[in-house]
This record gives sequence, C-alpha cells and structure tokens, in this order.
Amino acid sequence: MPIYVVYMQVTALDERYKLSESRDYEVKVAFLQLAIPTGCKCYFNEVEKCLKQVGRMKYLRPLYSSLAKSSSEEKMLAQRIFSEAQEFYHPIARSVAEAILSKHS
Repeated sequence: MPIYVVYMQVTALDERYKLSESRDYEVKVAFLQLAIPTGCKCYFNEVEKCLKQVGRMKYLRPLYSSLAKSSSEEKMLAQRIFSEAQEFYHPIARSVAEAILSKHS
C-alpha cells in the first residue's frame, strides 16, 4: 500500500470495497492505518471500536502508532481510547501501547 494518500482516495476506496466494515482485521486495520493520517474523522468511530474489541498487539500497535504520530486531535483520541480500554488488554500489550503513546506525547 502507498504510504501517503489523501482523504478523497481513502473515502473512494472505502465506498468501493467497504474496507472499514471488513470482518477481517488484517484488512480493516491496514485500511484504518492508511485512513488515520488523512485526518478523516469519519473513521474515528471504527478505529475506536477496533481498539476496544481486539486486544492483539498485532492490531493495537499499528493503530496506536498511527494515531500517536498524527495531529493533536488524534493523539487525544488515542489517549482517551487507551484509558477506557487498557484494563481489557494483556499486560504486555498494555505496556506496548502505553510506550507508543508516551513516546509521541
């Protein structure tokens, strides 16, 4: 996948292939990871649901990293989601997500 895309490209991909609605977390997380840097707020809800439903580091790490590397609004979103979901994560996954967020705060 390309590293840089714009908002319109992300929404066009999603309209065509419904990637944000995918039940396959490999596909969904890859798409959301691509969408976060565009600043498209329409995917924040899907990002939040994903981070609260799946506790695997394989999926947590790229989403928290993308949020933490983005604007202050995305960083605040990441902090809020983490504070609400951290008790459901495995201790190692929790410490990895915490390290990502503290590194980019």
